[in-house]
Amino acid sequence: NAANNNVRIHHNHVAQNGNFGGTGGGVSLYTGALNYQVTNNFICGNFAQTHGAGIGHLGRSNNGLIADNTIIFNQSFNQGQNVSGGGVFVGGAAGLTVNALTPGAGSVTIDGNLIQGNHAAAGDGGGIAADHINGADITSLTFAQWNNLDILNNMIVNNVAGLAGGGISLQDTAKVRIVNNTVANNDSTSTVSTAFLNNPNESEPQPGAGILARAHSAGLTSAIAATNATILYKRGFSNPSALRNNIIWHNRSFYWSVSNATDPATFGLIPDVGAGAAPVYSDVAVLPATLGYLNPSYSVLTDVTGYPAGNFNISTDPLFVDEVLNGDRGQTIIQPEFTTSLTTAPAFDEGGNFIDVRYGPLSLSGNYHLQTTSPGINRALPFTGVPRLQQDFDNAQRLSLPLPLPWDIGADEVR
Repeated sequence: NAANNNVRIHHNHVAQNGNFGGTGGGVSLYTGALNYQVTNNFICGNFAQTHGAGIGHLGRSNNGLIADNTIIFNQSFNQGQNVSGGGVFVGGAAGLTVNALTPGAGSVTIDGNLIQGNHAAAGDGGGIAADHINGADITSLTFAQWNNLDILNNMIVNNVAGLAGGGISLQDTAKVRIVNNTVANNDSTSTVSTAFLNNPNESEPQPGAGILARAHSAGLTSAIAATNATILYKRGFSNPSALRNNIIWHNRSFYWSVSNATDPATFGLIPDVGAGAAPVYSDVAVLPATLGYLNPSYSVLTDVTGYPAGNFNISTDPLFVDEVLNGDRGQTIIQPEFTTSLTTAPAFDEGGNFIDVRYGPLSLSGNYHLQTTSPGINRALPFTGVPRLQQDFDNAQRLSLPLPLPWDIGADEVR
């Protein structure tokens, strides 16, 4: 325990730093930073060979806050192992004894950040990766005291994951709420070594390019099964207790393939949108899919097929002020453009993660606020008991008091 409590990191420009050990390329937080606040920083262009290129939180630091930051164009990559969290990584450290549960990460709130263009090139969670938030707290604390992750009011856009979960990935995160976020135009490329399951020349496409929930580890599954927690948390994957009021829109899933039909061989991402192929969208998913499914409500989704009508989801274009899609590194387009491909450069003589995905534009393009004609206006259900949700991405008051008026879907409350 570092006993480094009540730290305030705010109003800094944190750019072009790097690491090759530990966690966090720009900002690092380790066990014992209770009640920390990382707020109002500009965190850009940092690189990590470990988890969390922009911000890395590793170990139990309860009551952490990451809010109102601009977290853009950070990259995590390791040739020899899978590392996650291009923008933000929050996770628990290893247990103190062999086979022991992790102490977890503590309770953390991620609120009101712009998380854009980050790249988890060797793992999950291009925007945010949550890993082992829960562990020993399941067995030693009451349900109300379990570590909790709140992801609120963020714009999580144009991020890329080399494996899955281009926007958000969840692993061993038993108690999480994802409310009033905009998760749009994120991509998952399946270019990590673990995506090549059956064919060394072709990876397996991964679902959940917007939000991905993975199966709990065996240890956490056993710990939850031994408690008297409600049935919701007894499910075998990171299942949010609230997945509500979010825009989860046009998140694309790719895979990588080599064709030996020509000499030299050709390679690239599929679908090849540059050749006119239609994008494959996969907004939310559970891996493995046999465990079940995520259950969004009062949200804008690319496709609402299969969700109950009582969840009040819609699949109409949310009408952002100005959105941008990822494409070639040199592009300067601002409007949505489906015909510009991400590019890849392989190194066939290397083991492990041998594909470098390049994309752009690397500039603060787009505006993911809503137009005044957006179908998401007045379609969200107010969320009580979480004071931070009373304000939107811009820290403006949501229209809910004194009467329970409807909110707008997504991070932005139109005024």
